[in-house]
Amino acid sequence: MSDPMPSFTRGLFAGAVHDSLLFPYPSTLDDKRPEEAALVRRLVSDLRGLVGDVIDSEQIDEEETVGEPVIQAFARIGLLGLTIPRDYGGLGLSATAYAKVFGEISRIDASLAVLVGVHCGLGAKAIVLFGNDEQKARYLPMLARGETLAAYALTEPDVGSDAQHIKATAQRDGDGPWLLNGRKIWIGNGHRAGVIATFAQTMVERNGQMVPRPTAFIIRPDMPGFRVVGTVRKLGIRGSTQAELSYENLQVPADHVLGAVGKGFGVAVHVLNGGRLTLAAGCTAGAKAVLGQMAEYSEHRVQFGRPIAGFEITQRKMASLAADTYAADSMLGMLASLVDRGDADWSLEAACAKVFASDLIWRAADEMVQVAGGRGFVRPYPYERFLRDARINRIFEGTNEILRLFIALNGVQGPAERLKELGSALRKPIRNFGLLSGYAASRVRSVLGATDTIDTPLHPRLAEHKKYFEKHVAELAACTEKAILKHRKEIIERQFVLERLAHMAIELFATACVLARTQQLLDAHGVDTSAHEVALCDLFCVEAGRRFRDARQLLDSREEEVDDQRRAIADRVRSGKGYMVSDTLLNTPTHPLGDAHGVAPPPPVHRASGA
Repeated sequence: MSDPMPSFTRGLFAGAVHDSLLFPYPSTLDDKRPEEAALVRRLVSDLRGLVGDVIDSEQIDEEETVGEPVIQAFARIGLLGLTIPRDYGGLGLSATAYAKVFGEISRIDASLAVLVGVHCGLGAKAIVLFGNDEQKARYLPMLARGETLAAYALTEPDVGSDAQHIKATAQRDGDGPWLLNGRKIWIGNGHRAGVIATFAQTMVERNGQMVPRPTAFIIRPDMPGFRVVGTVRKLGIRGSTQAELSYENLQVPADHVLGAVGKGFGVAVHVLNGGRLTLAAGCTAGAKAVLGQMAEYSEHRVQFGRPIAGFEITQRKMASLAADTYAADSMLGMLASLVDRGDADWSLEAACAKVFASDLIWRAADEMVQVAGGRGFVRPYPYERFLRDARINRIFEGTNEILRLFIALNGVQGPAERLKELGSALRKPIRNFGLLSGYAASRVRSVLGATDTIDTPLHPRLAEHKKYFEKHVAELAACTEKAILKHRKEIIERQFVLERLAHMAIELFATACVLARTQQLLDAHGVDTSAHEVALCDLFCVEAGRRFRDARQLLDSREEEVDDQRRAIADRVRSGKGYMVSDTLLNTPTHPLGDAHGVAPPPPVHRASGA
């Protein structure tokens, strides 16, 4: 087996620091591709010019739709062809350039970011990566021109976005069309898209047996058997409509298979893996914007005779958010560069950045509401919308809970390989994560060529942070080793342990990115000019180190008793269907809350498909 591409984060679990992947920190687009940098600036300028006259975020949220004038304006300035090659009428942006533009769209309006992300980053991207020449020539130019939108229909009611186990089926009789049957839910742009990449199980021969394997297809709403069941109303990102689709003997021509029959899993993995980069970009840009609004609001809001920005509690909020935003920004620049370079496995780094940035934007939006007080809770102030829009990011592109397990299981896999029965057992749950497995599913990088230290020379100002980083890498490796030997095969089920290991790895990747970026700034500008960035680096490294320590201490054996108590209480809550404690205010019997009030969760609300 050939040696696979290295992964910085996976190496950390084995105590290996592949610092050549992160140092030196990548230069900006202006240095690497000045012509593309100029194009990005033009796109950002044109986009900002639409705000007010064409883009009205309050209206988009209130009407729960993105109007056709907005879509046509986006098409006119090139925002619907960001990922489509120039040969087919698009702009063919690099990952770094696309992340910058997508972040700007997210900063202006989260619903617009979802619309563009689904169109450019999922639907059109699937055809870019896996379409044949005829499919590309037929569909990509019309998508770049904005004649119609693209969608990506994978998620299903019972299995979510696990491409391995989708229930939709596709059968073909002889030379006739494929007949697709099944339902898809939460499909962005699904009610108005003219081109949709979708997935269904097909029977293929493997080792002399016929077995179901996912296949990707290009479908259109004018194909017989396609139906939009309805759309759902949502907490946030209300302008980006999510639809439920039904395939009822949907007739798909044979030449609309996307990629090869039975190879749809690979299509899904490669398309969605890049989605975490753009989601991290959107969350990071959003955090910058919210922090700016917080600074402005708290400076003008006077309480007790002075601006609330002068109070230490407000300052703590702003300083912590600024330091974490600096970290998210550093991770984003590093991740985008890894994607463009193509010489590393960046799937774990994408998961780390997505988890970190989506947690950050939720915390930033929540703190903004808190700082604004009553004004944060009501319209026409935008802060309550920021909070509603931010919530989805911890669910999109793999929930943060699942991504943490993904990070930990992949990290543990390398050190566990010497225990053959454990290495084999680990591969199964990783595969069962479906789309989450990405490039990391079956790859374990050896630590040859890596040391347990950052060997790249760093500025003396960063020496203390380097020392603690290396200490923490050794501690993660030790904790990983201990967990493997203690739990062996059972580690697959020890989610408390895996989650804590993932927390530690995420903090380490973030810290490494912060050190690399700060070193670059010190090299370029010196200590005095970079004083603000160095201060952000200092604060982040201290706070990240404390979070790392907290997660490490929770791996102590004494915590097992607390974990046992958590499991026992959860079992009682499950069996009793709720709280199951007598009321403190009335002498009432113990009962589940739902039974006491006769309240059942409401069914999904559907609107007409054209709404």
